This record gives sequence, C-alpha cells and structure tokens, in this order.
Amino acid sequence: MANVCTFGGQQSFTRSYLNEAYLWYREVPAVNAASFTTIPSYFEALLTPLLDSTGARKDRFSFVITNAQADTSASGVGASYGAEFIVDSADRIRVAQVEPSSPAATAGLARGGEIVRGYSGTLFPSQAGVSITVSYRPTPTDTARNVTMVSAIVQNDPVPQVKAFQTASGKKLGYVLFNSFSTGAQDKLISAVLSLRSLGLDSMVLDMRYNGGGFLYTAQSLGSMLTSTANDGKVFERLQYNDKRAAETADSTFNFTGSLEVGETTYRRGYALPRLALPKVYVLTTGDSCSASESVINGLRGVDVQVVLIGSTTCGKPYGFARKDNCGLSYYPIEFQGTNAKGFGDYPAGFTATCNVADDLTKPLGDATEGMLSAALVHADTGACPAVRTTATERPKSQSALQAELAAIGKPAKPGKLVSPK
Repeated sequence: MANVCTFGGQQSFTRSYLNEAYLWYREVPAVNAASFTTIPSYFEALLTPLLDSTGARKDRFSFVITNAQADTSASGVGASYGAEFIVDSADRIRVAQVEPSSPAATAGLARGGEIVRGYSGTLFPSQAGVSITVSYRPTPTDTARNVTMVSAIVQNDPVPQVKAFQTASGKKLGYVLFNSFSTGAQDKLISAVLSLRSLGLDSMVLDMRYNGGGFLYTAQSLGSMLTSTANDGKVFERLQYNDKRAAETADSTFNFTGSLEVGETTYRRGYALPRLALPKVYVLTTGDSCSASESVINGLRGVDVQVVLIGSTTCGKPYGFARKDNCGLSYYPIEFQGTNAKGFGDYPAGFTATCNVADDLTKPLGDATEGMLSAALVHADTGACPAVRTTATERPKSQSALQAELAAIGKPAKPGKLVSPK
C-alpha cells in the first residue's frame, strides 16, 4: 500500500512497514485501526509496549514527522528562532546556545537565559514568519522583560567551535564543540582535525553535551580520525537487524577506516582521513548526548581508546533507523541495535559520567573556566575528577524526566543514529 495516500492506505503502509523493518516487530500490539484519526497516533500505538532493563519503555525513540521536518533535521537548515532550549533540573526553560545573527540573537537571547513559562505559542516553529513574544531574563535571578522573535530559515552550525588548550602541566588538548551529525558536519570535523593535527595533541575534548545524533557515517569518520591506522578494519559499529533481515545484519558493519566511505561537499569519497592516534578522548555529555554521539563513545571503547565522560549520563539509545518516506510523512521506526568491536551494545541506561559535573550555564561554551570543560582539563593533568559541588538545582535530571519536559514544551523528535544510503 505504499503511496496509496488515503487514510486507510497510509494505515496499511504503516502496519506492513513495521512488520517488515521494525526491530521488535514480534512485540507490536493488536490495535483497532478504526479508532485512530492520525497516522502518528496510529504509528505510536503499534510500538512495543515492553520495558527495558531500566524499567523505561524500550522504544521511546521511534517517531513519524513530515518530510519537511525530516529534511530540516538532516541538513540543519530550517525554520526556527535559532536557539537551543533545554529544561534544567529546577524545571526552568533555559537557553543553552544561540546561532549568531539568528532571530534569538537579534532579540538578545544568550546562553544561560530563561524563558519564563506561561508564554503563548511554540518555541519550535514549523515555518518562517511565526512571531512569538516571551518573558525573558538573562539569568534566573534577573528582572524579566518581554522580547519578540520572528522565526526565519536558520542554518545551524554543527561544529561552531574548534580550539586548543594547554593545561597547567603542559598537556595539549584539542576542543571541538560538536552539536549535530547533520549533513556537512563530516566536512567540518575533518577541517577541525586538520587544523589541530600539527599541535601534537595529548588528548581531545569532544563537547557533545547537546548532540542528539544523526548520520552514522559521520560518527565512523570521527572515530577513525581520533584513532590510529592500527585500528583500520576493526568494527566501529555493527548493525543488528531483526531476524527477517539477517542478510542485512551480515553486511552492515561500519569499520574504522583510513578513507571516507561517504563523501560530502569538500571531502569526497576516498579522501584519506587525517589521524590523531589518541590514547585518550574526553567527551562532555548530558542526557541530550544521544544515539550517534553514544556510538562514538562505544566504538572507541571497543578498540580500547580510553574515553572519559565529563558531565552526566547520556540518553541511552543503542538503536537506529533509516528514513522511509510515504505520502508526505517520514517514518523512523527503530530498525537495528549497534554493537562495537567487543560485541557490546547494551546501554539503554546510557553511559555513566566518569566525573559528574553540572552543565555550567553561567559560562560560555568553550570557556576554559566553564564547569564541564574545566573538569576535563583538570582530569587531563591529575587523572582525577575535580571537587565540584553540585547544588540541588543543578543535579542532572533522569532521562525519562527530561524527555517528558521537552515534550511538554513542544520540542520535536529528531533522528539520532541514522543510516544514510551509500
């Protein structure tokens, strides 16, 4: 029933596609199709109701969005106010970062600011030209003022910062703020590594605290650049599909590699990747660090690169999917679970931070005194976590609570570990 765009035809497609592609197709519950009035609600009802080892719903990741929303998520270009909003542990809507020259930047929003609850409209517009007026304060203790933003087509920068730091003992660390595995991110990561390679780095800090994932080929390239040629040919991530797709499982492995397997605009397929050959990598993480971000952590650990996590527990998504379009909708049912070179891929509870450090919204990202980055620099010198006090309002939230709050403020679903056609 593909491309039969009556409501009944779309329901038939949805059910048959899940039966074919869904990792947990055996667990799809019986539902009355006639009781649903939208395809997304019908799709949601068909997802496995079973719980994982943490007691959370096993499939809290599959979703359906429009083709236009899917295009925006993959490319990083779309209608928005140009700000990343998060919910802190005091249940406040905070500004995590702002794209330069965006409507949010023009309105004066900046990292650490608070959007006071009670506004009318959405912080996540689906088209340009949508106006919203909110009560905003630069910090939670400041006086609020009204600001108006009009959404526009914004290009989100997946790699907005590349820096190098030298610690007190002389260790050299690269720093890359990496926000999304979207189209073009691989090109920017390669350029970042090329700019840092001559510095003789002792380690790298990947700031993926807000990186919800994206294309797995970019994760493969990033992992490969951080390691040495000795790991080439070893498994970065092996995809395990359902039992109907055994042939795909046998032929679906992303290996550490010396050359690009998927090219973008600047660096084409076959380009020889620069290699840093690092024995240790620092990753700054929160509950928003998800999917392909976790693939980098798991893949590197699979070949015994020491990965030190600074921040809080990651989201816990060892699963992924490919986009499937039908009748104006893009389907993302979980299709596979990824495992590393050691066969490990069971982390639904996320990866626990080595050093628990709160996201320091009082400092700019990339500032050496910002809490999480500062902790990484201290650990690089001492091998120990710094004595960081976390107040009651700074404790990281559980992932389930975070997801519920983001859903409550209308934050749209975003593809995480996405396989791109090669």
